Amino acid sequence: MATAKELASATGEHFNHNEPPLFFTGDLDASFVLVHLNPKQKDVTSNEPAPSLPFESFEEYFDICRHFGARMYGPDSSRIHRSQFDRKQIRFLEPFGVIDFVEEHREENRFTNLERVFDRKLQLELIPYGSDAFSARGLTEGLLQPHYERLMSVITARRRDYVIFCGAVFERVMKRHITQEHRFRLTKADGSQSKGEYRFANLGLPFGGEETRAGLAPS
Repeated sequence: MATAKELASATGEHFNHNEPPLFFTGDLDASFVLVHLNPKQKDVTSNEPAPSLPFESFEEYFDICRHFGARMYGPDSSRIHRSQFDRKQIRFLEPFGVIDFVEEHREENRFTNLERVFDRKLQLELIPYGSDAFSARGLTEGLLQPHYERLMSVITARRRDYVIFCGAVFERVMKRHITQEHRFRLTKADGSQSKGEYRFANLGLPFGGEETRAGLAPS
């Protein structure tokens, strides 16, 4: 957690140093991996250390991360949490066919899918320290490199079918590893084409003497 202060000082960005870091959520053995920039949290502006942590052991901390979806949306949760971003993740992941989502003909099934979108994939955070808003300003390749190496050590520990890095910031450390880039327009709900272009790139990431195939979704 002290490293969050160092990173904030080096970049000029805010990172919560008095909240537990969030390195991952979901299944570390999952075949589908999404990588995001950092966890979205409300900024904690106090410089005081955390008065207490919401867990008492590493095992409890690990369980919170592993079963994050169940804690937020499972049968024993309050089910008062609402997130359009989580709903969008379901629509994004469904065509890949790697998570067995259910038909949402009743509310219970909607919560089942929200739980599974977390707990049946692996989500990694490049920067494990939360913030409410985050600009990539000040994030140099040198600052990102140790975080990138941590991600790759986890990704390559198991066989993966899909690995997707979400966000333009990843181009800073991966641009030279792009093997093919695609530009396209999307079809909107009314059948018309989007005005702006979207991008996706194929990656060949060298790590540990091997090359990992991955995707980069900057937009």
